[in-house]
Amino acid sequence: MKNEEFLQEHKYYRALIQSATDYVVAVNRKYQVIMANELFKNEFGMQPNDYCYKVWKKKDRKCEECLVEKTFRDGWGHWNVENVTMKDGRVANMLIKAIPVKNEHGEIIYVVERATDITEKQHLQEGIVKLTGNLEEMLADRLEGLQKSEEKYRTIFERSRDAIILTDPKGRIIEVNQAGVEILGYKTQKEVLALESIIKLFENQVFAEFQKEVSEEGFVVEFETHLIGKNDHRFDALITSNVTVDTDGEIAGYVLIIRDITERKTAQLKIEKRNIRLGILNAIAKTVSSSLNFEEVLTRTIDEILEVLEADSIRIYRLDDKKELLELVAHNGLSTQFISKPFMQYRNPGDGLLGQTVIDGETRLVDNFLRSEDPYVDSIIEAGLHSTAYIPLSTKGELMGVMCVSSHYPIEFAAGYLEFLTAIGNQIGVAMDNANLYENVKTAYEDLKEAQEQIIQTEKLASLGKLAATIAHEINNPLAVVLTYIRLMRKLMDRNDFSPERLEDISRYLVTMDSETSKCGEVVKNLLAFSRQSKIAMAKNSIENILDRTLALIAHDLEIKGIQLNKTIEPDLPEVTCDFKQIQQALLNLVYNASDAMQDGGILTVKANKKDGDERFLDVIISDIGCGIAEKDKEKIFDPFFTTKEEGKGVGLGLSVVYGIITRHNGKVEVESETGKGSTFKVSLPFDEW
Repeated sequence: MKNEEFLQEHKYYRALIQSATDYVVAVNRKYQVIMANELFKNEFGMQPNDYCYKVWKKKDRKCEECLVEKTFRDGWGHWNVENVTMKDGRVANMLIKAIPVKNEHGEIIYVVERATDITEKQHLQEGIVKLTGNLEEMLADRLEGLQKSEEKYRTIFERSRDAIILTDPKGRIIEVNQAGVEILGYKTQKEVLALESIIKLFENQVFAEFQKEVSEEGFVVEFETHLIGKNDHRFDALITSNVTVDTDGEIAGYVLIIRDITERKTAQLKIEKRNIRLGILNAIAKTVSSSLNFEEVLTRTIDEILEVLEADSIRIYRLDDKKELLELVAHNGLSTQFISKPFMQYRNPGDGLLGQTVIDGETRLVDNFLRSEDPYVDSIIEAGLHSTAYIPLSTKGELMGVMCVSSHYPIEFAAGYLEFLTAIGNQIGVAMDNANLYENVKTAYEDLKEAQEQIIQTEKLASLGKLAATIAHEINNPLAVVLTYIRLMRKLMDRNDFSPERLEDISRYLVTMDSETSKCGEVVKNLLAFSRQSKIAMAKNSIENILDRTLALIAHDLEIKGIQLNKTIEPDLPEVTCDFKQIQQALLNLVYNASDAMQDGGILTVKANKKDGDERFLDVIISDIGCGIAEKDKEKIFDPFFTTKEEGKGVGLGLSVVYGIITRHNGKVEVESETGKGSTFKVSLPFDEW
């Protein structure tokens, strides 16, 4: 706050300075005179923003023992007897006192210097014997000056909006202005004077502290305390006070300027309370927006409410989806015995004050259950509850439940209090709505996930159908060899021909049979592993191993169709965190599609390498030189049930399954194709994000 604004706000300082019979100036930190009374201006002369040492002492720099500097430095009052030079050149002996003036933050904004000219006093003491007939004239002039000062002072005294009280050295009230009478709650000045001592205005030992500070420092600025008015009325006050001294320098009394700050303090408390409530609403809103855990939201909300409200217990009820039952979902501050009662756990809409609130959405207040018509009033009184507010919980115009805020002692449900509870109720309503939406989304996700698994399994069975013919060849050939050798050995047994040469043949036959049987077992094992339905099992897997197992299933089919396989695997590829069987399913579908696109034979190229320009991914590239994909079909090939194959040769789920599996693995599928020249599918899988 600027000095001028501060002085404007405290007009009585300016008025008191102007009415003083001493020389009074206000000096800022730069040693500039920012205000002076008329007496000072007339006797010393000054220009705006003159420096005090230039005006007082006619010097070019500040004094070595500068009272202003001391006061700004330590915040205390100081005094000294000094010689100063008047405007007319006369040197006067002055008793100078420096007093700090502070703003509302306790910061010193300027220093008031009050100088009493004691030159005359000294001259009187030195020449009192010489004084004769002109003494009466001098006294008359002095009395006239005092009378004028008294008139100015009286004007300030009576017109001040702050209480001004004058006391003697013992604290006895000797004068009070009309503002003081009104602030203290009395009707006449006589009633205030009858108090005798200002001690009766202070609580407990506060006066002793106040008196000590004023006596030691000579003044006190904005001493904050509680004062006691008529009929024990207490109010907040700021007191600015200083001592008055007689000609001998002894304390002659005290001047107290009292400002009633009760309204200001009340307003500050309201603002603080509002800020606290806004902070709580903000915290609750953040919790609601950042968490889908409904229980966590309710727990944190209840804790926040109980921390600042007068209430000491809270219950929150949630209306079920059918709007037929209120269920207790959170509570705090009530006994286990009371809260476990059936009517506390569940309530039908319309049942009691709680049930009626969820019917009409109106807030209900009970300040005394002795006068309540609630059917459960006896149990509520037995639990010690005295006051309760029933707050409807809603969002988007739909009632979601009820919040009961209760206390075991009387509380007043002011308008601001209810507004705050209603705002919290709206936030809880949003949380309930979010929880419902989350449950619905979660259920839908689980259903979708199950449907995806079924589609994948269906596509596996379709793939097994395609494999049937080729697998038959894979198994029949080894079995034919085994059968042939078995027949040979039976002939040997029939002829009983077990010569050493024949035994060597039999041994060779058995080794071959073992090898061929193992091939059949491996084929069957791969088929069982591929067809088995299981949950996702994420683990580190070699992409080369997955490709080898996949190509082994279709190798015979490629041979029958006259398709040449070119496989290139970049060495030292990192392992991919994936579900082995699902990635195998996706790659098998792509290889089958490539095979189907080359009915007259061709070249199938399979590559695996790190992705160019992005070492977080590796690419599996499957290319054919078949019929290709029409431009108009490229955007639809991953859609479920879209197919370009002849009827009976596909249902359009293969590429849809591929897309779903790769996407679930945080990967991507890209395709390049040209009609008549073939297609290339590129699968990109991350290997360092899991």
